[in-house]
Amino acid sequence: MRYLLANLPLNLGEEALDLAVPLAHALGGRAGDYRAVALERRSLDARHKGAIRFLVSLSFETERPLALGLLPGGLKLDPAPEAAPYAVPPVTRKPRVVVVGSGPAGTFCALRLLDYGLEPVVLERGPAMGERVKAISGLWKDAVLDPEANAQFGEGGAGTFSDGKLTTRIGHPATRYVLDTFVRFGANPRILYLAKPHVGTDVIRRCAVLIRKDAEARGARYRFRARLADVRFDERGRVRAAVLEGGEEIPCEALVLAPGHSARDTFEMLHRHGVAMRQKPFAMGVRVEHPQDLVDRAQYGPSAGHPSLPAADYKLVCNFGLNRAAYSFCMCPGGEVIQCASEPGGVVVNGMSNEKRDSGFANSGLVAKVNTADFGSDHPLAGMHFQRTWEQAAFRAAGETYGAPAMAVQDFLRNRATGRLPRTSFRPFAVAADLRTCLPGFVQEQLAGALPVFDRKLHGFASREAILLAIESRTSSPIQLLRGEDGQSVSHPGLYPCGEGAGFAGGITSAAVDGIRVAEWIARSAGAEVFQPFEKQVRAGDLANEY
Repeated sequence: MRYLLANLPLNLGEEALDLAVPLAHALGGRAGDYRAVALERRSLDARHKGAIRFLVSLSFETERPLALGLLPGGLKLDPAPEAAPYAVPPVTRKPRVVVVGSGPAGTFCALRLLDYGLEPVVLERGPAMGERVKAISGLWKDAVLDPEANAQFGEGGAGTFSDGKLTTRIGHPATRYVLDTFVRFGANPRILYLAKPHVGTDVIRRCAVLIRKDAEARGARYRFRARLADVRFDERGRVRAAVLEGGEEIPCEALVLAPGHSARDTFEMLHRHGVAMRQKPFAMGVRVEHPQDLVDRAQYGPSAGHPSLPAADYKLVCNFGLNRAAYSFCMCPGGEVIQCASEPGGVVVNGMSNEKRDSGFANSGLVAKVNTADFGSDHPLAGMHFQRTWEQAAFRAAGETYGAPAMAVQDFLRNRATGRLPRTSFRPFAVAADLRTCLPGFVQEQLAGALPVFDRKLHGFASREAILLAIESRTSSPIQLLRGEDGQSVSHPGLYPCGEGAGFAGGITSAAVDGIRVAEWIARSAGAEVFQPFEKQVRAGDLANEY
């Protein structure tokens, strides 16, 4: 029989040894009594700085009689669950499907459609990976922006130039499908058991290309530099064709909208057609950056530097009441701060890291809640306009360049712009500026109130070594396209809003899962009996911010 033992503690270093030894110590017998021992989950327990340890879940086989349930020491023993079956029978009716966007949502929607024998056309407004990397390098090196090839647009979507975190809170069975797919196309297998799986931007780029080549071999057709300019509807509002820039029409019965949260022209076009949508709150602020060893010492104490420990991360929240809060977002250990602008005349910053997380810097978004009442209008796109206004202010603060306005944390707290800037990883360059010129007043107040609190929680957070860079404005979509229980737009049948840009996800994994769910809905409309666990509903609150 195969079992699963959860909550088994391991001292630092023990995770690299024969795992049958601590298993036998916990359950009795000899290490040889336990066969096919596999690591199913590993998390770091750093609550006690002087006694940091791992907590693991192990699956194994044994002939020894074991008692199931809770065991002494907080251990829990259960029968090991069976792997979910991903294979499905192909559909007999094959509707024409167009998927807009090659980010996680669009990619995994296309993969799951292929599982059902459907052969989608995938439209990506940006270029393929090689050309995209060249364009982004031009922005980071020479401060030259290509509005259609940047950290937001191009093969793989925005998540390709990020930390590559696959952490999620949604608890959906399709999550394993996502992880297995990344491993199959080059990600380290450890993402299958880490409590905080991380691929790294260098690896996820390679994965994106290999996934696309596999999808093409299975029948998908990818079109790069193919921006969705319009949608043709019949007299009843049903989708009939996707229209590209230049006028080419691609007939379709199902149009999956997974354009990401930065495709503002797409949302304007949809609004002109009367596609049902509503405002959605999001968050806005800055990137805060520290030397990584400062964070390691604060989080690990005397254990800092142990070879078993990864670059330390953190998650900080400060609630102010009245639906106001400031918090860390998308923390990137061993990462760098990058320019992520996609519109001329606007500055956007984000964080990313490679697989090794060895840059020597740690950064995270330091953001405050922006409620729909803050938008200043009840127009469905008011949040988008709000973002653009402050991105343009950041551009002006950076001297009308694609550098980033920056300020020492201590200067920000003292409300004085001395021009002194701590070291930063940011590319192409930081520009000393008063960040209060490019942040809404209520955001400034929340960040200023939270920084001393965070400094007490994580020693050194507000030290002389800490720097702020603006503006972190694309934390999530400020818009949600409304869809019904069948996944289709409530106003335009055949239109399937999908992923983070449509307001139904909050990161790589939840966006990928939403793409899978949309594919299941389309397959069901084509007569398929879909894999029921993938139809599990996800609570909207779990999608808001999985970082």
